[in-house]
Amino acid sequence: MGAANSSSTILRLSRVFDAPIERVFEAWTSPAELMAWFGPEGCVVDSVEADLRVGGCYSIDMTVPGGEKVHHFGVYLEVDPPERLVFTWVLSDQPCKGGRGQDADTTVFLDLSAIGSKTELTLVHERLPGAEVVEAHRVGWSGSLSCLDSHISAS
Repeated sequence: MGAANSSSTILRLSRVFDAPIERVFEAWTSPAELMAWFGPEGCVVDSVEADLRVGGCYSIDMTVPGGEKVHHFGVYLEVDPPERLVFTWVLSDQPCKGGRGQDADTTVFLDLSAIGSKTELTLVHERLPGAEVVEAHRVGWSGSLSCLDSHISAS
């Protein structure tokens, strides 16, 4: 994580899931799993593509409450199962082609640690453009982690 970032442009969240580390990592990397839980409450994932390798693109299309379509995409920068996943994060209507997203403005770091049969996940989203955007992403990521928790508990 970059030292040049100020704390006002970094979002840091942590949560413990009652599931093995491999299960939590799979939930973040399997398109079928992401379809089942990604996004805050009320969001519907319409499609997911994931080329899970360094330099591979991912794409998540979703419909948010109110009907707006949202397209998230980026490039995997680190893939180290089941402990670490790092990817760029772009919110746009532009597809990920030819590595677009590699130089995105923001980066998400997921670090997973086994705690017995449970998993601690730490999410760090860096280089957000300001406190207002950090707070909006805090709401979105917190909601997503709650949906992930419900999904894992139900399966």
